[in-house]
Amino acid sequence: MRKPILTVLAAALLLAPASAFAKTHKPAATTMPATTTSTAMPSTTMPAATKGMMVNVNTATSADLVKIPGVSAKIAAEIIKNRPYKDTAELVKKVKGIGPKNVKKMEAMLSF
Repeated sequence: MRKPILTVLAAALLLAPASAFAKTHKPAATTMPATTTSTAMPSTTMPAATKGMMVNVNTATSADLVKIPGVSAKIAAEIIKNRPYKDTAELVKKVKGIGPKNVKKMEAMLSF
């Protein structure tokens, strides 16, 4: 009598979909790796919300520019006023308030 019951149970286990035995708890949240074009800046210096985000300084709005680390509303207005820019060197040259040290923090997010 035991053999038929065991056979039925074994067949049920083999034929059951894997999802029937999956755990029902939610997995821990994972973070996506940053996708930046520059490796000059360590990933720990940029807030998690801005990692991987690229901002074109020649077309971005003031709201987009202030998302860049080190850019205040005043600096964003200066960036917009002095457009266009070819590269970070020109950005440093034209915009008061952005220096060589500041631009290193920003360059992973900048495009031209």
